[in-house]
Amino acid sequence: MSLGLPGHLVQRTLARAIARAAHWFALTCLSAAIVSVSILSLRTPELWITIVVVAAMAALLILFTRHRRILLAVAYLLVGTLGVCVFTATVLGVPDVFPASNMFLVALPKMALVMVGGAGSTALAGVLWSTAAFLLAEAAALVAIVGTTVPYRPDLFTLSTYLVLVGVMVLAGIDRRASNAAQPAIHRAVQDGANRQLRDALDTRAIALLNDTTVSQLVALSLAEPGALSPGLKASLKYTLTTLHDTNWLTDIDARRTITPQSTVQEQASTPNPAWVSSAVYTAIERCRDRGLTVEVTGDRNALARLEAGSDRDVGLAVQQCLVNVILHAGITSAEVAIESDSSTISLLITDAGRGFTESESASDRLGLRQSVRRRIEQLGGSVLIWSRPGAGTSVRLTVPAATKAVTKTATKAATKASLRAAAKASPKAATKNPNSRPAR
Repeated sequence: MSLGLPGHLVQRTLARAIARAAHWFALTCLSAAIVSVSILSLRTPELWITIVVVAAMAALLILFTRHRRILLAVAYLLVGTLGVCVFTATVLGVPDVFPASNMFLVALPKMALVMVGGAGSTALAGVLWSTAAFLLAEAAALVAIVGTTVPYRPDLFTLSTYLVLVGVMVLAGIDRRASNAAQPAIHRAVQDGANRQLRDALDTRAIALLNDTTVSQLVALSLAEPGALSPGLKASLKYTLTTLHDTNWLTDIDARRTITPQSTVQEQASTPNPAWVSSAVYTAIERCRDRGLTVEVTGDRNALARLEAGSDRDVGLAVQQCLVNVILHAGITSAEVAIESDSSTISLLITDAGRGFTESESASDRLGLRQSVRRRIEQLGGSVLIWSRPGAGTSVRLTVPAATKAVTKTATKAATKASLRAAAKASPKAATKNPNSRPAR
């Protein structure tokens, strides 16, 4: 019985649960003994001493419950043994009340004493403590009974309590061993599952990056006009080679870029929305503009600041692939990116008026849409919708979850200040310009 807990917590949790149940049972027995003797003392005043003895046992048990120490357990055994002896001798000494020694009232302190074994840290320790308490309780009761006129009878109440407690602790110990033996297998299964997920994520990212770089560039080269390469295609090839040469090309980006490219320093200093300029979507659009694509951006650019660093990166790569598809397949040189947002999501609509396609018929060779776009966005918990028809252009809608506006308001202000500081360091003159003198691209 692992209770759904890690292996190193199961033993401690079960031990505490058994100890708490045993102590509550013992306190219930002692409380019942006090109430019963209090009623009897109305007729026999000499029974008040038993109330004091049982109350002392209850106080020591409460102290032992709060501070589980061996010294307190030994003290409870000694005080409890003395209490059982005094309680039994006093109660059975009342004439014409108890016909035999095996009455339930007489067994209450003994059952409370046996419950000390529930505090054992292991099953073996618990059994030893319970056995010692049972023997001491029976011995104290026997000594007390000898001094009275009541005949001795075996006490089945205390014996049953002892056997039940020992049985619970033995079963808990056996189950604990079985759980400990199963824990390594469970941990291996969890680790194997996590490894499979990591491998799947790695494969997805590798395939998507392969399409973003090598496949896209090969297609671009095959479609290029004979002769010298255009400056945009040269820059794209250089960027691809740099990416593939980097030994960390599959590592996640933990934060947005803190180093501002020199080509955009002045624009970040002058634009009224530096959060947009620092986003991966802006970088993707600029790369495609360098390859000759005219991209019109509309909507809420600053909403991209609500994306986490990893989401911002993947959304930027997905938008870049959509625009690369326009360059390679649409047959036109213009596209539009519209940014929309609500309280919990951000949507980007990439539209072109090119030749279009039928997704069901061309899905087998549209690796970019499957890997670089759809799977990237779906791994973020988002969705991708594609509308396209031959001769009617293509529209791709990317929707991803984002932080709420209230949460990101402070973060956006901090990002704006950081961008302006970086721009001021790189180009002091640009930082002093009027930020409204040049509109954002």
